[in-house]
Amino acid sequence: MTNKEITIKDVAKRANVSVATVSRVMNGRDRVSDATRKKILKIIDELNFVPNTMAASMVNKKTNMLSVVVPEIQNPFYTAVIGGMVEIAKHAGFVTLVVSTNDDEVEEAAFFESFLGKNVDGIVLVGTHKDAEFYRNIRKPTILVDRYINDCGHDGVIIDNFRGAYDATKHFVECGHERIAIIDGAHDYNDGKDRYWGYHQAMHESRLTPDPKLHKQGKWLEEDGYRFTVELMQSEQPPTAIFAANNVICTGAIKAIRDLNLHIGEDISLIGFDENELAQFVRPRVTVVGRPTREMGIQAAEMLIQKIKEPPKGQAKLKKMILDVELMKFDSVKKLNES
Repeated sequence: MTNKEITIKDVAKRANVSVATVSRVMNGRDRVSDATRKKILKIIDELNFVPNTMAASMVNKKTNMLSVVVPEIQNPFYTAVIGGMVEIAKHAGFVTLVVSTNDDEVEEAAFFESFLGKNVDGIVLVGTHKDAEFYRNIRKPTILVDRYINDCGHDGVIIDNFRGAYDATKHFVECGHERIAIIDGAHDYNDGKDRYWGYHQAMHESRLTPDPKLHKQGKWLEEDGYRFTVELMQSEQPPTAIFAANNVICTGAIKAIRDLNLHIGEDISLIGFDENELAQFVRPRVTVVGRPTREMGIQAAEMLIQKIKEPPKGQAKLKKMILDVELMKFDSVKKLNES
């Protein structure tokens, strides 16, 4: 027999047991003696039997497949989230399908309408939609990561974005800076809003009035980090410090500072949000708001698998896990208040 011709019935016949017994062994269930289990596993190995998981899923409504849906896979933040998710899923016996939406609402919606989107057992999602109603219509167990919208109908894992931006701005102030610029993207989700208001609150508490000209808002992309840094540094009244509100904006800022023949920590002080390779290897090393990125994927996967194995009864209260951040201080901030 070829592999395609072998079925669970063939395994059951060879082992002289029922199909249900073979199924229990394949799914790791108990109620099968060790001797019978060993015999069935040996026959499965001898026949090189590959179960048709999709066919099985039509019967038990389970595919043992999860999906992690992210805006892109080039950003190190998303790859770290995926890594944490896959680690936990694999350990729990799930296969993980990775989907990139290209940060496009249409592509995200298309996935949920697709065969795979309808047949995975659960989803970890860094969403692109800005309307909570879209997420409320998702019937699969889902955990939102990083980007969270209130009243979305799902649990979430986020970080303390407000605290991260607040601590970064306060560090600038404590070092004597007053003209502090912020480069960020749209405030469509909690992360962008909270980082801006963390910056704003730290300025307000320090009795500094944020200059609207020092707030550069575009897309959360490297090219905007580069472009806005050039604009800021070539303006009539350039800032003494720049807060780059995500990792790729920070990368763009570093490259712009280099191309302008300026020196980080001397001509301009810089703090980024989230670690990135360039910030780690440039000298002086760039101060960043460190966040537990891989841990976000781990926590989301654990919450999701728990939800799949023990579905909540009735209208359960939504959980929003907020993980701590840490300002990792290096030498990219010049102390202006030292004599």
